[in-house]
Amino acid sequence: MAAMLRVKIITPKEVAYDGTALAVTIPAEQGEMQVYQGHIPVLARVIKGIVRIESPGADPACFAVDEGFFRVTQDEVSLLIDTLHAVKTVGV
Repeated sequence: MAAMLRVKIITPKEVAYDGTALAVTIPAEQGEMQVYQGHIPVLARVIKGIVRIESPGADPACFAVDEGFFRVTQDEVSLLIDTLHAVKTVGV
C-alpha cells in the first residue's frame, strides 16, 4: 500500500475534514500544488479554488474553498480555511 497522509481541513466553525489520503491538490497562491507523503515542509496561502483529496478505493473528495493557509509536514496536511463547501463528484 502507498504511503498515506493525514489531512485536516479546519474552518472557524468546525473540523470539516479529518482523514487519510494518498494525495491532496491545493489551490495555492503560487499555483496549484499536489502533495504526497514525504513532501518537503511548506507553509503557504490558499486561494479560492478546489481542494481535491484522493484516497484509495474511493472517489476523490472535493471542496470549494475560500482563502486561508495550509501547512505541510512530512506526513500531514492542515488547511485553515475561512469557508468551504463540498463539491459532488462522479466516479469515472
